Amino acid sequence: MKTHFQTIVIGAGSGGMTVSIGLSALGKDVAMIEGLHVGGDCTNVGCVPSKTLIHEAKNFRAGMNPDNALKETIRKRDELRDIETEEVKEIENLTFIEGMAKFTAPKKLAVTNAAGETTEFSADNIVISTGARPRQLKIDGLPDERYLTNIELFDTETAPKHLVIVGAGVIALEMAFAFQKLGTKITLFALDNRALTTAIPEAAEAVQASLDRKGIITHYGATAKSFDESSRTLTLAQGDDEIVVDDVDQVLVAIGRVRNIDSLGLEQAGVKSDARMGISVNSFGETNVRGVYAIGDVTPTSAFTHSANAQGRRVVQRIAFPLLPMAKKEPIFPNAIFSDPEVATVGLTSAKLESSCHKNAIKRIRVDLKGNTDRAYTDGIEEGFIIVDAVRLTGKILHATIVAPHASEMISFFTLAISQKISLYKIYRLVYPYPTFSSAILKVGDFFMRETLTNIVGEIKAYLRYRFARPTK
Repeated sequence: MKTHFQTIVIGAGSGGMTVSIGLSALGKDVAMIEGLHVGGDCTNVGCVPSKTLIHEAKNFRAGMNPDNALKETIRKRDELRDIETEEVKEIENLTFIEGMAKFTAPKKLAVTNAAGETTEFSADNIVISTGARPRQLKIDGLPDERYLTNIELFDTETAPKHLVIVGAGVIALEMAFAFQKLGTKITLFALDNRALTTAIPEAAEAVQASLDRKGIITHYGATAKSFDESSRTLTLAQGDDEIVVDDVDQVLVAIGRVRNIDSLGLEQAGVKSDARMGISVNSFGETNVRGVYAIGDVTPTSAFTHSANAQGRRVVQRIAFPLLPMAKKEPIFPNAIFSDPEVATVGLTSAKLESSCHKNAIKRIRVDLKGNTDRAYTDGIEEGFIIVDAVRLTGKILHATIVAPHASEMISFFTLAISQKISLYKIYRLVYPYPTFSSAILKVGDFFMRETLTNIVGEIKAYLRYRFARPTK
């Protein structure tokens, strides 16, 4: 086997696959190193099995065996993994290397395979795409066979009768709704004071209402004290109170992720990293060491499959066409939570909007699906809305959150609008198919036009204050 390549990619997840396949398709000599499974978290323990399970749960009906949904999830995951593994091995200009990689110098790696054999490799460019792993939580008395993270969860073939979920973020909520549909009793607790702390409060309130309506028990501001195996009880601490959760079958811990960078030997390469923020990169994905790149979970700005993919595309262009002009900033990354209802968002966070010196010149528009779209009526939708924050007078969109069925499909409209500076004036003139949930976007434009044109003097004054205000430091 050759030991020097034009580019070596560490990690065969979404970002790593994007770079490896992209560069090899352009005729570049590429090696991709993977220590576990092709496809990374997305294929094996993340997006693919979780969305398969969510799909199976939606189709679940009384009298069906919930174990079949779990087995089908595993079958489809394994099938896709096998397909991707075989495809990678057949790609022209791409060498697949199995093993764990560690830097020995800025452009050199030692790769150790399952047999313990180590081989030295070097490259002109190295791309770090090693992803992240679940954050662990020690619960006194809880046996290993009852402890789950998303890794163990998607190898489970028997649906628990009572699943306790630790956390109130994306994985926790998606699995809470999915397993509830399969007939599992769900108790969810978190140290946070509400679900979805990164989302706007209105989105969290809608999700919480759905949790309550479906009988999912939630405890916030709570931590695990201990588990008693003889009685199968989990004791929680909530302030000065204790909560005893009975008849617990399994506990799913979903409290965040830890970047896979501690065993890479970054110090040997001279690559700067931070325990909290990960590997430092510029907007093109390059670290402080020229020719060494990082993408995906290991960077400060990416925590999703689609953002890792987007970063990977930028690295492909940077390596293959270094003289070709590129946008200096990363594209904006939307995100979606496949809860019930779905929550999708893009643009500035609530914290950034609130801290802006221009916040008085920002108009918040909310359009509820019920009463504003006939599709909500035909589908019996009681909850759901679109919230948009836009600059007064100009209609420049700064943020959008959608809580609705298929919100994950709808959010790309606002991603395009923000990135291409499409104002609410232009959106007002669009025509939408009838009847669709997306027609609520038209109502956003209607509201903006009505509020602006009936108060044009006030809107001009607000905009001028926004335009000429001193930015906060």
